[in-house]
Amino acid sequence: MIERLKTIVLTVLVLLSLLQSFFLMYSMPYYNFEKKTTSDYIKAEPLGPEERLENLVFPEQMILHLGEDKHTMLYPGTTFYNFIMKRLQGRTYDDFQYRPVSSVEWERVRKQNEGIELRFNSPVPAKLLQRVFPLGDDTTFLEETIKRMWVYANPESNEVRVYFFNAKGDAVYESTRADLTVQDVTQQVEFGRTWTPYRMVGGMFYLPEEPLEAVEVELPYEQITVEQMQRSLFFDPTLTKNIVAGNSEIYTDAKRGLEINRGENWIIYSDPAVTTEGRQDVAADATSAVRFINQHGGWNGKYRFTLPNPNGRQAGSFGGVNERGVVMRFEQYWGSYPVISTPEFHFGYMQVTIQQGTVTSYERSLIQLFNRSAEKEIRKLPAGDALLDKLKTLGRLNEIVSVDPVYVPHYSQETIHLVPTWQVKFNDGSTTLLQ
Repeated sequence: MIERLKTIVLTVLVLLSLLQSFFLMYSMPYYNFEKKTTSDYIKAEPLGPEERLENLVFPEQMILHLGEDKHTMLYPGTTFYNFIMKRLQGRTYDDFQYRPVSSVEWERVRKQNEGIELRFNSPVPAKLLQRVFPLGDDTTFLEETIKRMWVYANPESNEVRVYFFNAKGDAVYESTRADLTVQDVTQQVEFGRTWTPYRMVGGMFYLPEEPLEAVEVELPYEQITVEQMQRSLFFDPTLTKNIVAGNSEIYTDAKRGLEINRGENWIIYSDPAVTTEGRQDVAADATSAVRFINQHGGWNGKYRFTLPNPNGRQAGSFGGVNERGVVMRFEQYWGSYPVISTPEFHFGYMQVTIQQGTVTSYERSLIQLFNRSAEKEIRKLPAGDALLDKLKTLGRLNEIVSVDPVYVPHYSQETIHLVPTWQVKFNDGSTTLLQ
């Protein structure tokens, strides 16, 4: 009897064990394992709109050559500028032939032929320009950095010539298969017939013959908070330490650092990366830089990608390559003109240093401008001989490469005051403002 009872109990225990195994097998919770990398960030709240790299690459100047040594200039954002850019971007450019820059009489072409000249005062890698224009996959050409694109009509042969100038200034690449017609060029040039006339000075830069109108504005703003940037840039903001040094505060998690200058509302974020060997792909890095800003602060308004000449005087601070990687700057625009940073007020750009796709440094203002203006007034910038006389007083007339309208920002507690003026760029990379 006792043995029979033991057998029954043992059988029940075995059945219970099998039943438990069944439930454990078919009721296991689902775990979704994700590989975490050291470059992952906590998903942050959006602080500003996102942007695409294609929208950030555009020429600072569009010069329309009207024939008979007549010229005009269009600036980004204006109706005719946008219309002509869309037309040019809608064509294809292929079969690039290398030629010495001296192979064409450019002075004659400039004076006699109708054409469109796009100037990138901060040269753009051809691989990056390919994101904006439909350029063919020519290995030699795509290794170049481009500072100008010139399209002109040759009425004698009834053909259009398209040239891309390299940054060194010693060579051009002609696209021998560009689907542009003489009529295309003529129609686009017609937009400049009634525009402000410009003249070439010393074969180097253009000046308007009539005063240039620009709007002086007072713009209200809001600020990104320090807490928002902390949450955006650190894995766990609660683990950061805070160090106060004068007018600056530094937040660090022992690896990354976030420095905030509260007087200027300016931040510098750093994430030291291990130096890696290998050739930098600027186009890929620029895409990564834009993606990083999209995720960590966003864009407030219109910006333009720049990669200044590393041989310039300012190459140590931006442009080219330094010990942390490639330095890229995105200049802020209001209307058709850039907003420049001054020693008195750090503003008007975002800057990213990137190495093999990893951002090692990130700088920006916490100030976000509103599009609506509190006050505005039309100003007329000097032109013609009056402007030329001002340039002569600088004592460096032969070194000038461009004279551009810009906005100088002035900070107050409630608004940013944007004042238009002329900025002079010299061939060594330095600049000055005309007072």
